This record gives sequence, C-alpha cells and structure tokens, in this order.
Amino acid sequence: MIDYETYKLLHVFFILCFFSSLGFVFTKASFIEKTKGKWVVGIVSFLIMVAGMGLIARLGFKHNQPFPLWIKLKFVNWILINLLFIGLFKMKGNQIKSFIVGLLLFLAGLSIWLAVNKPL
Repeated sequence: MIDYETYKLLHVFFILCFFSSLGFVFTKASFIEKTKGKWVVGIVSFLIMVAGMGLIARLGFKHNQPFPLWIKLKFVNWILINLLFIGLFKMKGNQIKSFIVGLLLFLAGLSIWLAVNKPL
C-alpha cells in the first residue's frame, strides 16, 4: 500500500513534468517532436489524476461518499488546464499563447490554494 507522502510526492512531481512540457508548445519543434509532446502531456495528465485520487483515498474518502467542493473545484481546474493546454498546441500567435500560459499558471495556483487550505 502506498502511503500519503508518496502519493503527494508523485502528484507534485507529475505536475512539475506537466508544466515543464510547456516547452514543447513554444519551441519550433518538428511535427514528430510535438506529437511526442502531446503524448507526454496526456500520459502525465493521467498520472496526475491517478496520484490525486490516491491522495483522496488516503484522506479517508470512500467510494460512495460525495467529495467536498474543494475537490470538485480541483477536478474542474484539472479539466480546464488540460483543455487550455491542448489548445496551446493548435494556436499560432505567441501573444495569445502567453495569455493562456498565464491563465494556466493562475489555475494551477488556485488548485494549490484549494489543496492547502481546503476551504469548502
């Protein structure tokens, strides 16, 4: 059985991998490299969710128990971040990309705040 601290370490590590893959979006890489980048983003995003679910289980939530609002908001943030990230691969202009990256970082900060403070 994996303990809480290990899930937390994995969750944070995968989040760092996810955001460090922003480099694939901004480089003038070839199509093959960008395709590999999309695969990396997808796999790491899935691993973020798996580690997050492990954290939720270690907090004592059961399968049939409803999640508190802060966890639901983190799920919404995770979906929004993934959709914005996918959109970055398709966009051409660097100015709009910079705005989207700022929005991604804001949503990530909001998720961190929700996880640390558990306000709702």
